[in-house]
Amino acid sequence: MATLVLTAVGSAIGGPIGGSIGAIVGQQLDQNILFKPKGREGPRLQELAVQTSSYGSQIPRIYGKMRVAGTVIWATDLKESRSQEGGGKGKPSTTIYSYSACFAVALSSRRIRGIGRIWADGKIFRGAAGDFKTETQFAFHPGGEDQAVDGLMASAEAAGGTPAYRGLALAVFGDMDLTDYGNRIPSLTFEVIAEDGSVAIADIISDISGQRIVPQLADTVIGFSAGGEDRQAAIQSFSNIVPLSFSSNPEAIDHIGAQKRSDVQAPAAETIDSEFVRAAGRQKVALPEARTASAASTPKKLSVRYYDPSRDYQSGVQSASRPGKGRITLVREFPAAMAANAMRTIATTGLWSEYDERSALQIAVRLQGVSLRPAMLLEFTSFEGLWRIRECEIGSGFVQLSLTRVRGNDNPSPIESDHGRNVADSDLRAGATHLLLADLPFAINAPNMLSHSAKLYALAAGDKGWRNAQLFASGADGAPNEYFGQIPSPSIIGATSGALHWANPALIDLVNHIDVNLHHPEMVLTHANDAQLLTGRNIALIGQEIIQFSNATPLGLGRFRLSHMIRGLGGTETEIERHSADEDFVLLDSGSMLDISAMVRMPFVPITLFALGRDDPAPVPATLQSPGRALKPWSPVHPTWRFLAGGDLEIAWTRRSRAGLIWLDQVDVPLGEEIEKYRIMLVADGGEGPGMPFESPVPQIIVPLAQIESFQLLNGDSSLNVRIYQVGDHGLSQALGFQIPL
Repeated sequence: MATLVLTAVGSAIGGPIGGSIGAIVGQQLDQNILFKPKGREGPRLQELAVQTSSYGSQIPRIYGKMRVAGTVIWATDLKESRSQEGGGKGKPSTTIYSYSACFAVALSSRRIRGIGRIWADGKIFRGAAGDFKTETQFAFHPGGEDQAVDGLMASAEAAGGTPAYRGLALAVFGDMDLTDYGNRIPSLTFEVIAEDGSVAIADIISDISGQRIVPQLADTVIGFSAGGEDRQAAIQSFSNIVPLSFSSNPEAIDHIGAQKRSDVQAPAAETIDSEFVRAAGRQKVALPEARTASAASTPKKLSVRYYDPSRDYQSGVQSASRPGKGRITLVREFPAAMAANAMRTIATTGLWSEYDERSALQIAVRLQGVSLRPAMLLEFTSFEGLWRIRECEIGSGFVQLSLTRVRGNDNPSPIESDHGRNVADSDLRAGATHLLLADLPFAINAPNMLSHSAKLYALAAGDKGWRNAQLFASGADGAPNEYFGQIPSPSIIGATSGALHWANPALIDLVNHIDVNLHHPEMVLTHANDAQLLTGRNIALIGQEIIQFSNATPLGLGRFRLSHMIRGLGGTETEIERHSADEDFVLLDSGSMLDISAMVRMPFVPITLFALGRDDPAPVPATLQSPGRALKPWSPVHPTWRFLAGGDLEIAWTRRSRAGLIWLDQVDVPLGEEIEKYRIMLVADGGEGPGMPFESPVPQIIVPLAQIESFQLLNGDSSLNVRIYQVGDHGLSQALGFQIPL
């Protein structure tokens, strides 16, 4: 008498993948054809999410489309770079250290087609369009048997000492900027594309087994990661979820049980209708015995962990439960990417398969024309249901069978399931950089301090995904030359629609409004009340005038209407009447501006700078014709005049200082210049013709009657036009202009 005892590779779970069939394989096949006798564990889900660099780490075979972490197989030391920002005119510069690295990551021990998105520390690092969010060089090697040596790796290693890693898919990064990742190589995960579209489970099993198992299954998964210590471990990761029923013949492993489907011709169950054997020869055979274990011995709930493509391949859990008594929840892991509905159906059918298999049957049947083998499906006229052979004991003229009950061959209807909310990092393009240079009359972070240099700031923005840009000075040839620093973040910028009309800078402008088209629709402007305006809220630059606005009414698609404005701030009231259409708009925000004052070696001389963002094909230039507004005194204000006894004209005014804006001690603001000096011009009506110059060391002059009469006779005017300038260390202020009737 011979006995063939078959060991279970995994639990018999039916469902849409493979049907309700047992997961059985012969132990002698374990030893002689495919598997080793000791148990193995396949890859756990967390192993696919954490990047490793340890020797001996497994490198899985990837099928379909999956998100994997990979294994760092080569890296250089961190490369340190130094740059200086600021400095000039006696001020210390700041040395900025940045780091980059070169490294290679093994992704699959099977050839793949390409790489989609890449995440770094959970944030999008490479978008679906192939754009990198951080500066890096990148090379991809698909893992073919004719794969060439990577040039970067070869240049960094000894000549001839670099392998090509044929049969291993690689991603190679060169000089990857580590600034955004704490100056360390971040944990990377990759969207690996091994096949276009879904991949058949039969093809995966056939490849893992070296074509020794060729299941007749038409079901597919979106992606699968086959890993573990050996082939058995990889198959086991399937067998706990996908039903794999095998039997043996002298040459190979046969898949004998697939569910009946319209697209797959699968073997049907054999019907046994003869009487059961009571005795064979001189041997007594045990009577048929059917027993059913308690429902409490089977799981009441089954949960399956998997990867959900609709949630950027984050791990998800689909569960099924049944009423009644049961033992603890059964949790299984499946390193595959599948839709939530399909995985929920698998969990539901698997749970009830476990419930059905608590029924066992021991019978003996006569040897007949049908060749009975383990894993076959049988039906009996005396016992209801569908049964699978677990063990065969072949005797003289009969076969003793041990069977378990299995579910019917009908596929369950798809079960709707919610895959949960996807909290994903936005995959946004940076777009072209729009660079603006702002020449301000004061330092944005210290408006009450006297400036001894130009106060120049670089601002930029792009599309919604724009993050930052590098700034370069112009060389002697007009091309980008010296690196100066990085514009840290996007500013809110745009352009006006129409021209902003004149208003009295001494009053709140409640009459005019201006429409602003922001650089992209995601930019937002907000309202500010009077208290917020006093704290510096909503300060903006339109053309060369600095304003504050209280109301920002959205008009849609990134367009806002600004009203309730304070005009001519920071000594820019002379710019009120100089507006034109389509002027630049900048919301002055010190957190997103790069101070480039030190780059102005010579004030009032044109300067050109270049910005380079990650999506820019070439550096983007911007030019200022005469930077240095912060070096000039502000124009005087509050003119008064009177005619003295005898006809002389007394003209007085109030000076302002670029050294202080707040009247703190109830006395005059500091002068802010080496000496106090004013230039006064009396000009003809209309500002044309010869003028009469005066200079004064105090904010007052007296014009003799004789000079007034000669001026009046010369020009024939009935009024006197006055222009008053303060003389500063670096030039004249804007003019205070007014008219005196004669």
